[in-house]
Amino acid sequence: MVEGIALLIVLLGFVLLVHSANTTYITADEYLVYKFTRDDLGQSVSYLANRDVHPPLWFSFFWGWRRLVGDSDFAGRLQAILFSMMTLAFVFQLGKQWLRGRRFGIFAMIAVGVSGLFFRHSLEIRPYAFAMLLSSLSMIAFQRWLSLRTFRTAFVYAATVAMLFYVHYFLFLLVLIQGLYFLFFIRLNRQLWFQAIGAAGFAFLLFLPWFPNFLNQVRNLRTVEVTSGMARGLAGSGATTQPTSIVEVLNLTHAATNGLIWLYVPLMIFGAWHWWKKPSYRLALFWALAVPTAAFVLNLVIAVYTPRYIINFVLGLGVIVAAALGRIPLRFRWFSILCFASINLWAIPANLPHDIVPYKLLLTNLADAFRPGDGIFIDPPQNRAVEFNWEYSHIFTSEMKQAIVRTIDDAVSRRRVWYLTGDWFNPQIQATYKQIEHTHPRQGGFGDCNTDWCYLIQLMEAPSLKSPIKFGENMAFWGIDIDTVTHNTLQTRLWWRVEEAPSKDYSISLRLENKNGVLVSQADGPINHYGVKIINTSQLEPEQIYIDFRTLNLPSDLLPGEYSLSLIVYDWQTSERLLLPNGLDDLFLQTIQIH
Repeated sequence: MVEGIALLIVLLGFVLLVHSANTTYITADEYLVYKFTRDDLGQSVSYLANRDVHPPLWFSFFWGWRRLVGDSDFAGRLQAILFSMMTLAFVFQLGKQWLRGRRFGIFAMIAVGVSGLFFRHSLEIRPYAFAMLLSSLSMIAFQRWLSLRTFRTAFVYAATVAMLFYVHYFLFLLVLIQGLYFLFFIRLNRQLWFQAIGAAGFAFLLFLPWFPNFLNQVRNLRTVEVTSGMARGLAGSGATTQPTSIVEVLNLTHAATNGLIWLYVPLMIFGAWHWWKKPSYRLALFWALAVPTAAFVLNLVIAVYTPRYIINFVLGLGVIVAAALGRIPLRFRWFSILCFASINLWAIPANLPHDIVPYKLLLTNLADAFRPGDGIFIDPPQNRAVEFNWEYSHIFTSEMKQAIVRTIDDAVSRRRVWYLTGDWFNPQIQATYKQIEHTHPRQGGFGDCNTDWCYLIQLMEAPSLKSPIKFGENMAFWGIDIDTVTHNTLQTRLWWRVEEAPSKDYSISLRLENKNGVLVSQADGPINHYGVKIINTSQLEPEQIYIDFRTLNLPSDLLPGEYSLSLIVYDWQTSERLLLPNGLDDLFLQTIQIH
């Protein structure tokens, strides 16, 4: 029964993460993963050894994964999701074995599964999901060695240590707190010392083939950071870490608790009061607290801290939270767990990063709205974000790539042009936009410019006619667009631009007639600019384009068939119509098929 619940939790987590993978956007670091693994395996490993700072195990796995499953970012996230589900299975074993009860395994899975940090890195195309999996495996092996105290279990633990270093060097923080726990919480004897020394030697022996590359990476990193002025501390990576500060401590605490410090701290105190004398609980507590503490302290000397480098501590946190939840009286226990999980799930979205530009969504919307003949103007054309280039290469069709225009003249030569920019507040960008807008007013688009991110895709469209048709002397009509036709309405845009404002306020009449010339619908009135501002014709400014959003309401009993659409401009006070150059007063626009 309990194992069935554990399986259900894994399945629910898998479904939630797969669903979220479709709306998770690639980052620059994730793009680099694909760059590092684009060549054959030997070249990829050589690149890591000589031009990067990462060990090869996870990247070698990903190299094979992308060739087996595909190059989409969803496929890349799928491997992280699978590793995370395996991690939850190990968390179940941690809770069950360390706290002596299968229910604690369930509670630990829930506590970890509703962690925002776990959720975020369970979708990341980086080594961190794999690092969490190996961290849980290493802690199981570590505790098993301390329980059985055999050379065999010591060497198994040593193998997990070597794997940690082959995945991410900063996992040495986990090995460090394992060593500190061994020194300060275990009653040592000669046999354990021999096993510890043998385990350390075996782990180093396993890591030895890569060790020269590791030393080379450290030298290269230091040289680059000193040259660039980004070095911080005696070693480490100043470019990708944050300095130790009260703010960073509070930020990590906030992230680890989904912003629910008021919920987690009482639970942890309650759990410690019940469990402190149990060695395996102390190990979980030490894991949860000592890993971040060690990172912050060492970070004063060597640059090692950023939350993703110590993400494994959330697994220890999940175990100690499970210990507390499992001690709640039975009649309140499951209700309390339901409340705990619900509150955390509710809090997760607010604690996820919001500064990632959703290029996938924006460019997918563009691809859906793109029409043959449209132009695409990317401003500025150079120095585009790598995340944009990734989505561009996967979403843009060959026709869209050929539609890219490079100059303003090329842009305004198209009737419709999509204006793309991520630098909207740049005065030069806005000046370019205004040049295009003079002949191509904005008709819609996608994106936003807020405090978190900025990217805009705007549809700029010119009138449908190259030259106007004049009603009277001054009312210059530049064409019509039919936007939607339903059985209830006909939505249109009428384009107007005058050289001189008319002296009178004219009414514009859009009319729909059947094949016998019988009027079935009409919409009369002044210009309804963009559907939001009523403008009388005497108020029109010369050379400005006005777009009259006009809707015809169709009779409910209208029969299917062909209908003609026409336009009349008249003086609403006298009903006198303005004449066209051909002497007529009624301009036929086009035939409409009503289904």
